[in-house]
Amino acid sequence: MKQFELYGTVFYEPATNKWTGSGTGWWIEKTDKNIAKITFEEPITFDPRTPSKTNDYSLSISNIHDNGNIVSYNVDENGFIIRWENYSNETCIASFHVIGTKVCFIPNDRTLGTDESVADIYAAELLFSYEAKYGVVTLMGSGSISCKEIAEKSLTILNSHAEKLHSDIEKEKDPFCIRLLEDKLARTSDRIERQHRMVEKSAKFWDSALKFGELWGHYAAKEQEKALGGCYVPLCTGGGPGIMRAAAQGARSQDAHVIGIDCQFGVDNFFNLKDTYSVYSNQRLRMNNFSIREGVLINYSHVILFWPGGFGTSWEVYETLSKIQTNHLRRHRTKAIFVHPEYWEPLFKCIDHMREYGAINSYGDRIKIPGVDDQLPDEAYIAEVAVSPEEAFEKTRAFIEQLFRKNQLALKA
Repeated sequence: MKQFELYGTVFYEPATNKWTGSGTGWWIEKTDKNIAKITFEEPITFDPRTPSKTNDYSLSISNIHDNGNIVSYNVDENGFIIRWENYSNETCIASFHVIGTKVCFIPNDRTLGTDESVADIYAAELLFSYEAKYGVVTLMGSGSISCKEIAEKSLTILNSHAEKLHSDIEKEKDPFCIRLLEDKLARTSDRIERQHRMVEKSAKFWDSALKFGELWGHYAAKEQEKALGGCYVPLCTGGGPGIMRAAAQGARSQDAHVIGIDCQFGVDNFFNLKDTYSVYSNQRLRMNNFSIREGVLINYSHVILFWPGGFGTSWEVYETLSKIQTNHLRRHRTKAIFVHPEYWEPLFKCIDHMREYGAINSYGDRIKIPGVDDQLPDEAYIAEVAVSPEEAFEKTRAFIEQLFRKNQLALKA
């Protein structure tokens, strides 16, 4: 949490009922004639300098030019509503000042912190030099996909939110506030529909990642020492919820070592980890720079497994394939595996599309799909597929043991 001050100026034109604003960190979400909803970019709680205010932050509003009166109400952590009363046809101008505490971390600048980035790199080097000096097997996947039980629990919470919104709408007398509540209800309804789809379509992927974690965890804890001559290659994830949690949870259930490389996101405090899913990793590194975190997850890995995922996983897919393609990662020492090819089929078609236009190498950047594209020599393929966690485990184990036999199971030459 961080103390925060926010300034803004709003303009209301009575002749046109047009609202405009000046300032950063907020916007005008909705208007209706002489009423406007001011919404903050991120939630703000009470003013730490006035601890007696436990529900609200400090809000002060100044009526510039004294044109009529301005009233504020429905003040909460997301914003407030203002209404002009008894005003003339001249432009109404007001400024406001908010003092409070930010609930979430959301960067408000676009600079790349050199010191923090260098610290991330050194921290990763130390971690892997001592705890995973023979590299890792990294599993990438969605942080949103949950098991059926977790997804249904989220569904219950969303339904309770919807019920409360229905109740609030029935109790509310202000027409403008009713419309705002209806907008929230519509968004909540969309989330409920999405959650239903996730329960139906995606829970199997969570179960699959859990199974892989169990398989690799058993191998790592019980068989790896003998198979790899004393070398140890632990499981590594992005340290987050969803698919990442499933794999870590599975491996930890077998008493295996699991490394989580996570980053501060806009929903947590850097040092407060009690509500994060990364506790399923028994060793964890929390980074400042998101892009360096992605590089660490990829560069220290011998095998990179892609379970179904979204924007972040897709970023990791393209970074991995790009690094193999451009020899930033040696192809014969790095294996990329797409698990559940039915999910990744649209991406495979996108790669084929890029290849047709010559945007990527037409020979050496293929995905090896049994029965579809598997007739060329191995150097033609940049990645392959596995239809199940069991197949993914077998391919991963075989590759790691092959590297050991070739004396290439090391991060550095």
